[in-house]
Amino acid sequence: MRYHNPNDEFLSRHLSEFVKEHGGEWVIIAGGELIGFAYKENLTKLIKKARKLHPADTPLVSPIPKEEEIECIL
Repeated sequence: MRYHNPNDEFLSRHLSEFVKEHGGEWVIIAGGELIGFAYKENLTKLIKKARKLHPADTPLVSPIPKEEEIECIL
C-alpha cells in the first residue's frame, strides 16, 4: 500500500512489532520517525518533543492494541 504521509507509512511498517512490544501504550510519530511510546496519562511530554523536533509536521498519536485485542478483531 502506498502512503502519502510518512507518519502513517512508518506506523504501518512497524505495527506488528509495536503490538508485540508496546501493546496498551500509545505511539507518537513525527517527521516519519518514532518519537516514543507512552501511556495515555504521559502523552503530553512526547507530543511536545515531537512538535519541537518537527514543527512543520502534525504528530501522529495512536493507541497500540494489545495482541489479544487484535485476535478478538480477527
